[in-house]
Amino acid sequence: MTSDKLPTSVRELADILGMDTVLTLIRSLGGTTFPVPKRETKQGEVRYRMLVEVIGEEAADLVVYHYGGGDMYIPRCAKALQESRDAEINSTFVRECREGKSSTDIVNSLAREYKLTDRRVWDILKSSPRGGAQLRLF
Repeated sequence: MTSDKLPTSVRELADILGMDTVLTLIRSLGGTTFPVPKRETKQGEVRYRMLVEVIGEEAADLVVYHYGGGDMYIPRCAKALQESRDAEINSTFVRECREGKSSTDIVNSLAREYKLTDRRVWDILKSSPRGGAQLRLF
């Protein structure tokens, strides 16, 4: 995923935690405001443990260090995540076509992997500049 499509707050968080951890956080808590604990109360410890379950202890410690005592809005980043998914689908399709696999088999596999219909995968490939060009070869 390219960070230029993400909100500034997410890019800053990715600088601290790394993009993989931030994506995990977005997938779990995206669209919510999370009160980041200072770990000074029982409620703070409960919130900290919840954060640890989502992103691990090391990352949770970094979040507490940088944002403790404040509220952290975690955007959904739905458009950026969808664009990233679509790019992955396109890339996999092109790579596997070059390996000689059947386009129908590839699409069916991608549909199962991404929990989409095969029709939706075809639409993604057709709307992608590289995917569309690649599809015309078949």
